[in-house]
Amino acid sequence: MVRYADLGFMFASDSMGLKAKHLGRLLCLVSMLLTVPAMGHPLKLSASVIHYDDARMALQMECKVFIDDLQLSLSNSILKDRDPNTVKREDRTALLEQYFQKFYIVKHEGRQLKWKVKVVRPLYRENVLVIRFEEIPARLQKGDRLTIINALFFRDFGPAQTNRTVVRIPSFNISDVHAATIRDPSRAYVLGTPKK
Repeated sequence: MVRYADLGFMFASDSMGLKAKHLGRLLCLVSMLLTVPAMGHPLKLSASVIHYDDARMALQMECKVFIDDLQLSLSNSILKDRDPNTVKREDRTALLEQYFQKFYIVKHEGRQLKWKVKVVRPLYRENVLVIRFEEIPARLQKGDRLTIINALFFRDFGPAQTNRTVVRIPSFNISDVHAATIRDPSRAYVLGTPKK
């Protein structure tokens, strides 16, 4: 593998017979390689699952986000430009809950559900944070309205951001995948006839 520092000798001498055309291409390639790490990952995406457990009569939620995207968004929206790394460990859970309460809204019959963080698991190699929330007791009935507004990171990345949401409510035959975008961040479900 060629390191950036190893390419320096090519600029120091013309003894290798590089023509100006090839040198220009090489400079262009090197400049692109050096700017890619500064831009971060090009994919702006979050993924979440909302599942209704019929036996427990409770809603469950898990969300996966890129760590660096979450840090930037927390800094911009909740921390007001404070460095997220300066937040004390014991305050991080409350900070995440406050963030999700603001940007990931789930309403049952017009009442906003309050998600409490159960487990946070970082996957550093993948730059992903898996956030699992505690179950919320909910007695879903025919005719009830469940509204999900997933606006994570839209303030930070605009239309480049997409939030994939999977909703599973087996007793009402709901198994839906929705890509929330800045133009269409919400999805509503009116619960029909329970599955027999």
